Amino acid sequence: MSHQRDEPVARAAPAPGEPDSAPGEQPGSAPGSAPGEQPGAATPRVRQLAALSVFGVGVGLVAGLGASLFIKIEHSLTEALWTDLPEALGYESTPGWLAAVLLVTGALIVFGASKMPGHGGHPPLEGLAVNIGPREGISVIIAALGTLSFGAVLGPEAPLMAIGSALGALAVRNPNSPVRMVMMLAGAMAGIGAIFGNPLITAMLLLEVAVMTGPRMANPAVLLTSLASLAAGYTLQVGFGSWSGLGETELGIPGLPDYPEVVPIDLVTALPLAIAVAAVSMAARLVAERVDTQARRRPLATIVLAAVAIGLSAIVAAEITGGSLDLVLFSGDEAIPEYFAFTSVGLLAVVLLAKFVAFTLSLGSGFRGGPIFPAVALGAILAAMASLLVSGTSIAALSAAAIAAAVAASVRLPFLATLMAVLLTASAGGATTVPAIIGTIVGILARMQAEKKYDTLAVSRPPV
Repeated sequence: MSHQRDEPVARAAPAPGEPDSAPGEQPGSAPGSAPGEQPGAATPRVRQLAALSVFGVGVGLVAGLGASLFIKIEHSLTEALWTDLPEALGYESTPGWLAAVLLVTGALIVFGASKMPGHGGHPPLEGLAVNIGPREGISVIIAALGTLSFGAVLGPEAPLMAIGSALGALAVRNPNSPVRMVMMLAGAMAGIGAIFGNPLITAMLLLEVAVMTGPRMANPAVLLTSLASLAAGYTLQVGFGSWSGLGETELGIPGLPDYPEVVPIDLVTALPLAIAVAAVSMAARLVAERVDTQARRRPLATIVLAAVAIGLSAIVAAEITGGSLDLVLFSGDEAIPEYFAFTSVGLLAVVLLAKFVAFTLSLGSGFRGGPIFPAVALGAILAAMASLLVSGTSIAALSAAAIAAAVAASVRLPFLATLMAVLLTASAGGATTVPAIIGTIVGILARMQAEKKYDTLAVSRPPV
């Protein structure tokens, strides 16, 4: 796989005009030193870090509020387009032709945003990013709404980080200040925390990205400021004192059976299941790379044709299964209980194929969003199939293994993958941690092996 695509999930590249020094330090200073501080000056360093943390609280409040406002707007627009509009037209549910029209309309909106400063944000194949400034933020919001509210199969994590990054940049307007990047990252953490809910997930994302990136991010200026920002953003969700807050996002799959202890048959099944999930996740990425090649050559035609194909996939799956268009459209995490309600492996296979097609086209054709939640949905579908094929297995344990494998293969962050799987299946019991770890290991190894083969074959994108 090309080196551009193999970057960590979050990229802390300098913003335009930003010096290539680590966040929170002057060029040539020791890692973690405050701006203008001589190495070894302990007292000023502590005071400076304390000041940055307090500043991070303010950034977290603003970024968390901005992210929550975006989520509310996105949900309201989705409700208006997919519920209110069909009812106004006399339909009880969204007809297939309207779904196709909405997807094409969204594609045109995203294409228009790509012509604005910022180009609608980074393509989802490039991972999440924290170098979006205020000037680029408007195009990111427009492209994200055109993607998420109009039915494309991507998640909200990337635009939320971008929104937080842009609001963090507003706190330090000087593009040459090394503190600016610290605040952009702090804002991004508060932004994505609005959808992850439990701050432990976002904190794990921060730590893993810091470890993978090295001294540029793994220093007290970045970590402490980002944690302060994350705490402030989460306070907005849960409330403060007599104020009940904006409402907490709770990650979790409802209705899972209890899983108080590890059962051997689940572990035996979890291994091949995780391999299958990782293979599907990597296949989706590789196919999306090919779609991306065409999108770079003919962006408008590719994204419009992809929108039509996504709509057709959803229509065909709904007709065959008797389910709703939501089985295929959108990120898919809210449809997981519907996947688990199926009693036919054949019908689940239809949903899996349709979701795979819709995800790969959304991932590579030019839509803007994140890959994490659609990958979770693919893992959940495969877990449901495995539970039907192997009697005596627990859907809770298989879900944990499949979700962890999907996230690990998608973003290469093992602890984030494990934590997401455990929290999503937490209602079943803590024993799901064991199959989740198995899924994570398999997902990471599969991603590494796929990248090794890709590089060995020297497969590269044809020149545009």
